Amino acid sequence: MSKIAIIGCGAWGTCFAKICADAGNEVLVWTREEDVVEEINSNHTNRAYLKSVLLPEEIRATENPEDISWGEIVISALPCQSLRSALPAFAPVLEPLDAPVVSLSKGMEKGSGKLPTQVIEECLHVPSERVFALGGPNLAALLAKEELAAAQVAGTNKRAADLAKTFSNPYYFVSASSDPIGLQVWGALKNVAAIACGMAAGAGYGENTAAVLISAALSEIEALSLKLGGKAETMEGPAGVGDLVCTASSQLSRNFSLGYRMGLGINVEEAARGVKGVTEGKDTIDSALALSKKYDSPMPLAGALKEAMEGKTDFAALFSKVAGETA
Repeated sequence: MSKIAIIGCGAWGTCFAKICADAGNEVLVWTREEDVVEEINSNHTNRAYLKSVLLPEEIRATENPEDISWGEIVISALPCQSLRSALPAFAPVLEPLDAPVVSLSKGMEKGSGKLPTQVIEECLHVPSERVFALGGPNLAALLAKEELAAAQVAGTNKRAADLAKTFSNPYYFVSASSDPIGLQVWGALKNVAAIACGMAAGAGYGENTAAVLISAALSEIEALSLKLGGKAETMEGPAGVGDLVCTASSQLSRNFSLGYRMGLGINVEEAARGVKGVTEGKDTIDSALALSKKYDSPMPLAGALKEAMEGKTDFAALFSKVAGETA
């Protein structure tokens, strides 16, 4: 049994708290929302994010950042674009400790193009050896119902194997990886692909069309991942093609839902307002294209999607550009 402290209490943070508790761990979640703290501690629910899910009694909640020091393992479950503003409050508490910090965030920071673990290292003033990333085909709504799933936790040392054992339970199987860069690149860019696949569905197209987009995404993500220092084998695992196929084909995916609304003819900003929660792909695409240019790693799908998001092209034109590249 381990003591696990989770920073962030949205759908994925709450779901991961349940996963950890179901693995036999004690869990403390932090949120700045007083009503959510009261609901979790009194009713063992978080209805705003996980409806009809009863949380284990081993999960407690707090508003106090200092309480996070209780954790032997710390989880960052914040949206990627919130890391820079939210995490410094925890630095005085976490910097002196030896607790590993595991990122659940998926995306690239706007402007810098940095991966979540890189932002965490800077904000918490901790060495890279203490920071890990977790990824895989993990839709919170399904995992909260205890549907079978797998994930990978990646880091630069052997603690990843211990973390994998700590997080695994009868319905959630976690393996260790030594590729935090590749895992996070796949986790970020699969959201971009999911927007494109959602757009195809919204425009009335089916599996044939989606398969072409997913094939293009596989090629683009793998190429950029390798240029950034990722490993080829990551593509074959749950955090690679597994996460891509899951996110790019499910209406439970926020990024797919954003694309679906765009495919109906709704502009990207209005479409995003109609999706509950953060659509990381929308915030990641500029960083992805900047890295694509910097490392000479072409991304025709991401480029065509960016034009569609700017209202410069429709889905048929987007598909024509992508299919032309893959033909």
